[in-house]
Amino acid sequence: MTIQFLGATKTVTGSCFFVNTGKFKFLVDCGAFQGAEEIEEKNYDAFPFNPADIDFLLLTHSHFDHCGRLPLLVKQGFKGRIISTQPTRDLTRIILLDSARLQEEESKRWLAQAKKDPAQQERAEQPLFTEQDVEEAMKYFEVYPYNTSVNLSQDLEVRMRDAGHILGSAIFEVWAKNEAGRLRKFVFSGDLGQPGARIVKDPDLIREADYVVCESTYGNRYHKDRNETVLELLEALHSAQKVQGNVLIPSFAIERTQELLYELNLFVEKKLLENMPVYLDSPMAVKATEVFRQYPDFYDTDAKRLIEKGDDPFDFPGFRKIESTEESRRLITKQGVVIIAGSGMCTGGRILHHLKNNVENPNTHIVIVGYQVAGTLGRKIVDGEKILKIHGQEYQNNAKLYTLNGFSGHGDQRDLRYWLRSFGHTPRKIFLVHGDDEIIDDFAKNLQSEFSNEIYIPEYQEEVKLD
Repeated sequence: MTIQFLGATKTVTGSCFFVNTGKFKFLVDCGAFQGAEEIEEKNYDAFPFNPADIDFLLLTHSHFDHCGRLPLLVKQGFKGRIISTQPTRDLTRIILLDSARLQEEESKRWLAQAKKDPAQQERAEQPLFTEQDVEEAMKYFEVYPYNTSVNLSQDLEVRMRDAGHILGSAIFEVWAKNEAGRLRKFVFSGDLGQPGARIVKDPDLIREADYVVCESTYGNRYHKDRNETVLELLEALHSAQKVQGNVLIPSFAIERTQELLYELNLFVEKKLLENMPVYLDSPMAVKATEVFRQYPDFYDTDAKRLIEKGDDPFDFPGFRKIESTEESRRLITKQGVVIIAGSGMCTGGRILHHLKNNVENPNTHIVIVGYQVAGTLGRKIVDGEKILKIHGQEYQNNAKLYTLNGFSGHGDQRDLRYWLRSFGHTPRKIFLVHGDDEIIDDFAKNLQSEFSNEIYIPEYQEEVKLD
């Protein structure tokens, strides 16, 4: 029995783990690499296995760094079963269709800019996948509720538990027999949320495992108190309002946007924010919010209570949804407004146009509410770079910056340690993944006192033999 780490090794993108039990071959996630150009090049690399040989794929959640190469896998021969929750399936379709459209637009841009480079022209003409590829991949999904054991075969059983990260996100428990017929239990954390999130429930605790694959995104950091973060957001809004400046919030379409709308709804209802229009300029986030409305059973107690009172947590006076490109362009003339737009790391989407139009204005306030991968424009903004290159042009960054890590969908070091402590018996091995190099090393050292030699940090494409 072996496990091979094909992404999210000393980095936070490209999650993909390949398990060969001797009888079955399955993947946990098949995500895209995001960040600097040399990182994203890995998306074009061939899979180090034959996709047609994979029996199952366990999808923890719908973020692009976990699902982004699914259509490519199917395109190259995968015909197995994709196991997920129902919200994950619905949100994955939205994410992948949006990516397919963006890839097509990017390909056209490359064709226009790289006429003298045949290699770039060839890549521009061939996106990783198309909308048709996405629809084909969706045919292989099977959805199950949390806490339901699913026998994929006589020798392989899985169960999903709530990861508390985004709507429908799952921790996978997997029971598999090795070549000697001994039963081994794997636990794949996916991305673990932080307790106390506004919409989703807290992550489930798991009591036992032989092998644990655990994320480490914030393994050496502590988040600010959620209430303190909410007050910081309100402060940013009031600060911009005083100078009639615009507030730009690059936000992930799934979960982060809905959490922001939830908080803004409360601000307006409690009259803490008045006469400040809010625009959601993201067709994908609009669609994702509709999916959220379909699954209130996945909400935590507070969000359910709002629904029961007849309060829509994703709508309030002064809120407008922007879908067409023409409507988005008209926001250029607005002052003293809040614009929430994707992408969350400023790697594409409509936020780039709003940054071009606003970033040189010192009255502009940029509010960062999510993790920014090294090499992305969002990370450069967080790092305080004064010259930003957007669509090939340079812009002076004069905006006021607010970085609100308390909105993170990931647990911090305290939360991750608490989750790992929940295992009644120390696992044989804890593999740390999905964390930047320095962070994951710090987290491993921090865990050594409790977990001794069980901590292991895999390298990219490393294959580990399991007992």
